[in-house]
Amino acid sequence: MVIYLILIALLGSAAGLEAEKVGIVHMHGFWQAYDEQHHLDFKNFVEEKTGVKVHLIDAFNDLAMPPAESSITPLNVQVPEILKMVKNIAAQYDKIIAVGFSQGGVIWRAMIESWDNHNVDTFISIAAPQSGQAGIPPKYLASLRNLPFVKMAQSQGQTMSEADLKLLPYDPRVQQTFAPSNYYRNPATYQYYMSTDFFPKLNNEAGDAEEKRRQKMNFERLRKLILIGGPDEETIVPWQSEMFGFITADDKIVPMKKTTFYKKNLFGLKTLEKKGAIKKCIKEGLKHNDFPNSSEVLNDCVLPAIQDVLSG
Repeated sequence: MVIYLILIALLGSAAGLEAEKVGIVHMHGFWQAYDEQHHLDFKNFVEEKTGVKVHLIDAFNDLAMPPAESSITPLNVQVPEILKMVKNIAAQYDKIIAVGFSQGGVIWRAMIESWDNHNVDTFISIAAPQSGQAGIPPKYLASLRNLPFVKMAQSQGQTMSEADLKLLPYDPRVQQTFAPSNYYRNPATYQYYMSTDFFPKLNNEAGDAEEKRRQKMNFERLRKLILIGGPDEETIVPWQSEMFGFITADDKIVPMKKTTFYKKNLFGLKTLEKKGAIKKCIKEGLKHNDFPNSSEVLNDCVLPAIQDVLSG
């Protein structure tokens, strides 16, 4: 009997050690900081329910005009810097769960695609514009108007038409100073989008053949991809971008399987879907900033995904 109890204790200790080999790394979104209450709520809920440690990435926080580093900093600067931090955390674990909210979801996808032999088991994308941002939300417009060269133009009496505003995010000066412009992808101005440096390369629409192959291989390395979003979203345009869907120039919704990303399998989306790796978790009645700590999202979308990793 004593030997039996000792064996049970040893097995329990081994199980505890195994659980410690999984960690969660969470990246915040635009105009946010790592310690926003809804991110702290996420961390506290997950750690209490699963015992898995959640690392909130303390980098590129809040909103500050260049040259200060913040969430507005271009993504080709943010991604490699954050990846350095992530690799140090990931080295502590056998496998990690990547969680990205909003812009943080785009950052996480970029890190996964550029990280050879990564140990990301599952990627949870929360209300993130994975197919891009087709429109300019009002609060983004306010930030654009505060960029130095825009303010100077306005002070000189120059006005911007609606057509000018649709093209403004493609301006190299904006691309180099305003992170959301890096995933701006208006279907009516696609030729201008293809002249930008970040998102077309992330989507394997541009770039050299070897880099495309490498990025696709790294993305296909994921075991699970969890896409979380919903139709009452007011920031991501269209909200279907959160599900890798998009919109046409005449405002028709294109579901994921009808997109070029999927049909041409540009970066491995079709590969993941064909092996049953993609789960979509759509929740109604939630605004953009409700998603990170919504009890419905946490219980129905996030917790099952984490438990699936732990059970594996």
